[in-house]
Amino acid sequence: MPPARPSLADIFRCFLRVGATAYGGPAMMPLMRDHILKRGWLDDEGFKVGLAVCQAIPGGTLMQMAAYTGLVLRGLPGALAGFFGFAVPACLLITALSALYHAMQGVSLTTSAMAGLSSVVLGIIALAVYDFWLKYAHGPRRVVMTGLACALFLSGVSPAWIILGAALVGPVVFRDETAPPVRLPESPVPVRGVLLLAALGLAWLAATFAAAPLLFTLSLSMAKSDLMAFGGYGVFPALYHEAVDLHQWMSAATFMDGMALAQVTPGPFMLGACFVGYHIAGLLGALTAGVWIFTPSFFILMLTVPHANRLLGWQPFRRALAGVLSTLGGLILAVGIELARSMQWSWLKAALCVAATIALYKRVDPIWVVLCGVGLGLWLL
Repeated sequence: MPPARPSLADIFRCFLRVGATAYGGPAMMPLMRDHILKRGWLDDEGFKVGLAVCQAIPGGTLMQMAAYTGLVLRGLPGALAGFFGFAVPACLLITALSALYHAMQGVSLTTSAMAGLSSVVLGIIALAVYDFWLKYAHGPRRVVMTGLACALFLSGVSPAWIILGAALVGPVVFRDETAPPVRLPESPVPVRGVLLLAALGLAWLAATFAAAPLLFTLSLSMAKSDLMAFGGYGVFPALYHEAVDLHQWMSAATFMDGMALAQVTPGPFMLGACFVGYHIAGLLGALTAGVWIFTPSFFILMLTVPHANRLLGWQPFRRALAGVLSTLGGLILAVGIELARSMQWSWLKAALCVAATIALYKRVDPIWVVLCGVGLGLWLL
């Protein structure tokens, strides 16, 4: 437990700073850890345990970690302070970039810059596939599930059904595996506060269902994507399916542009959903998408933490989770293949994609890779 109880403003400012200065999931993790540990809010073991919980449930891992830290420190208000502090900078920046993108569509400089960014995005996808492969696809059973997930997505199966199927077969496929236990500190969640937030969410859905059907559909679409997102980049195939395949709100090329803009901003990658929202409903759409892309997983975290010791000690759940995590690399690979098909390739774009992949593999800061992609796009493309 922390030596002193921080104020809600302290929690908000801490995660606002992390959200405003950290680029790329792997790069954000040590920065967030340093900020939390140096303040004495969690010790090293406490951070690892909290991270294990956040990785076991849907949603962006670092978003969940900000909320979890706030929850341990100050209960539900602390969780909200950490949650919004971490999300606000990226939400504002991606919304502003989305507005600029739509205002300047068709301008030759914009087209060249986005061509460079799109090549970088494919490099980011390639590295994300590699990262998920190393973490979750070791062993022949996991490799088969990864490949099967990719094939099913490319054949038109919804990622929701793929993930559900993986969760159902996981306890059977991995029945001989036993995950180590995890012990969390007691962090009671006020039921009244959670119910109040749930009531506000339901009121929003009811109001938009009656008065703004597009926002209602967008809210449900983002909520579905959140439930299929594990580890941040796991949202990629879910968002693609919702925005491009299912609702046909945008082309694959436009979607890629949006995900490229999400790489320009610091903070959680999942806020690329704001681009989708802005594209179909302007500022209100961006706000709607930004809220609902995290809402279900926030409630799952609130409901999970009080019972996490039992849940993470229940081996069928851990095996189901192993099944789900085994599919994510395959789903991201499938989206990368779809996006690559939608691009008009040249040897310059291919070289830029390869160079971006190598640079990210060598742990070059993602913001420099992105900026170089923009610069080379303007110069060469």
